[in-house]
Amino acid sequence: MIDRHRHGWWREAVFYQIYPRSFMDSNGDGVGDLRGIESRLDYLAWLGVDALWISPFFKSPMRDFGYDISDYEDVDPIFGSLDDFRSLLDAAHRLDIRIVVDLVVNHSSDEHPWFKAARSSRDDPKHDWYIWKPVEGRRPPNNWISLFEQRSAWYPNEATGEWYLATFTRNQPEFNWRNPELREAIYRVARFWLDLGADGFRMDVATAYFKDAEFRSNPPSPVLVPDLLQRHLYDRNRPEVHGVFREFRALADSYGDRMLIGETHGQDPALAASCHGERNDELHMAFNFDFLFRPWGAESFRRSAERWYEVLPDGAWPNFTLSNHDQKRHYYRYRSGADSDARARVAAAMLLCLRGTPFLYYGEEFGMSCERVPRKALRDPLGLSTWPLPLGRDAERTPMQWDASPNAGFSDAEPWLPVNRDYKDKNVEAQRADPGSLLTWYRRLIRLRSLEPALRIGELRWLDAPAGVMAFRRSFGNREIDVWLNFVARAKTVTTLGGSVLDDPGETIAAGDRELGPYEVLITAREA
Repeated sequence: MIDRHRHGWWREAVFYQIYPRSFMDSNGDGVGDLRGIESRLDYLAWLGVDALWISPFFKSPMRDFGYDISDYEDVDPIFGSLDDFRSLLDAAHRLDIRIVVDLVVNHSSDEHPWFKAARSSRDDPKHDWYIWKPVEGRRPPNNWISLFEQRSAWYPNEATGEWYLATFTRNQPEFNWRNPELREAIYRVARFWLDLGADGFRMDVATAYFKDAEFRSNPPSPVLVPDLLQRHLYDRNRPEVHGVFREFRALADSYGDRMLIGETHGQDPALAASCHGERNDELHMAFNFDFLFRPWGAESFRRSAERWYEVLPDGAWPNFTLSNHDQKRHYYRYRSGADSDARARVAAAMLLCLRGTPFLYYGEEFGMSCERVPRKALRDPLGLSTWPLPLGRDAERTPMQWDASPNAGFSDAEPWLPVNRDYKDKNVEAQRADPGSLLTWYRRLIRLRSLEPALRIGELRWLDAPAGVMAFRRSFGNREIDVWLNFVARAKTVTTLGGSVLDDPGETIAAGDRELGPYEVLITAREA
């Protein structure tokens, strides 16, 4: 059983993100569900992960596939029931796996009873729970953009003669976090899931909760891609959000050992760092997304990690991720023909050995990639609105590849998204039986991390290394672990202090120069 009094478990954990529609279908409707996740817990325990972040499974019209919520205290029938969640939670806890719920409270669905009441009349008690501006002519109140519809973020509401704000789709009206009654309603939702036993929350677009009080237009941006046509100074990342983070933190801490990790609405590590609070009294962690946008290379990733460590407040804890449900998978981004698996091994060692909590994305552990989804099969609102540009998110949300049977063992029915064509050769079953597979490599690294406090919570010092090689030392007590990662397809000579080779039990190397082969990973340990 989980020790509920263990402090800071999230610092040492390996997290695994599950997009529930695509993980495992238990009832043959082509959509993954909570019972499907429970049926695969033994695999996740075998892999060695400590916590699951499950993307939204609340009741929803599915305009944005669960990120538009119509009931915060119930499970959508597509995914099962509250009893199914309780069963999953109990089963996971028996295996010492924690469950983190995706809390989407920047906006609701337009079908939520709160918004139905709010839009009915300016005098309704819940009207001020959302953001409104009076209609004065045909022009919207400012130039803010609806990200997924690529048009104005303001939509008319005839019943009240006002515009409501929705910066994702028209079906996702934004909450007014300046209203204290709305805030308390959201905190009641959080208590509901914490009382059920959830171990914390991933907080969707957390830095977007507040908008500029004067509703000023954003200045233009020279970057001509969706979402970056403007410099988003006034519709997100406002300073008032830190007060809410402190309130959320106090709520989570009142439950003892729960955690909060926030999604920052931007790529700046300094923004993510600020969400911890100067006294570490805000979020336990905030996502640093810089790795998702870095070009392949030792120097590139090292600069990114150095920057992240530099901007974090004293005592704050870092995290790293290479893939998620909104960005192309890292296996796809860094693919290089026959070297793709070798690169994925280097990336895995970096992610799991750097100082900070790693977040894996389902299928990453055996090299799931991205394939073009045909126009007729697109489901993502962003993909539909920007087609034929490859900006949609369906490719990174395709069904989990469990085995070589029809539909990759994900479902007995046609899946909601097409299965990747490589599933017969690339799947859990095939790689689990192969001691040299990428999946086995991930499992070995996760186990190594679990056995070595230096890799979980130890200090980090960068080591001198030739171009193309990342090298660092993790230390805890008298234990020192050196990690050498060759990011290039040619041999490099490095100078080591020697020690036992952790990923090859029984092997030791002497101090001195050693040739590091193409894309080789070398992890050595010794007592200082």
